[in-house]
Amino acid sequence: MQQSYDMAEKARVYIDGEELPGLVNFGELTMEVSQIEVPEFEITRLIDSGVRKIPAIELTYKIARESKTLNFLQDWFFNHETHDLSKVRVDAGGVEFGRTLFPSCRCVQYNEPAYDAASPTYAQMKIKLAPWDIYPVKA
Repeated sequence: MQQSYDMAEKARVYIDGEELPGLVNFGELTMEVSQIEVPEFEITRLIDSGVRKIPAIELTYKIARESKTLNFLQDWFFNHETHDLSKVRVDAGGVEFGRTLFPSCRCVQYNEPAYDAASPTYAQMKIKLAPWDIYPVKA
């Protein structure tokens, strides 16, 4: 069976409409509705409460000396800035097939990875964002 690359995915992230260079990883996004256990005679049922949980978003960026990425991420966290984020999903041909909007994101975690001289890696930054809401948009 020949492998098909037509749905190889790439994610592009735009912050206030501009792409910040160096995106390495966009963490998994799991949306869920809270559940309530309702006991009955000899059985307990799970029902949804109608309350949706808004998960945090984890991003990893590769840092380069000449890029503006490091300064932007530091300002976002240390200056308590709020930014709108858009995740655009494109296939191998660059055609958009999905978009998710994350309005009013606050940076709630700023992580500089540990340094290990025995196994050097590229310079990177990890951040965790708390969006106000999440809106999937159909392409």
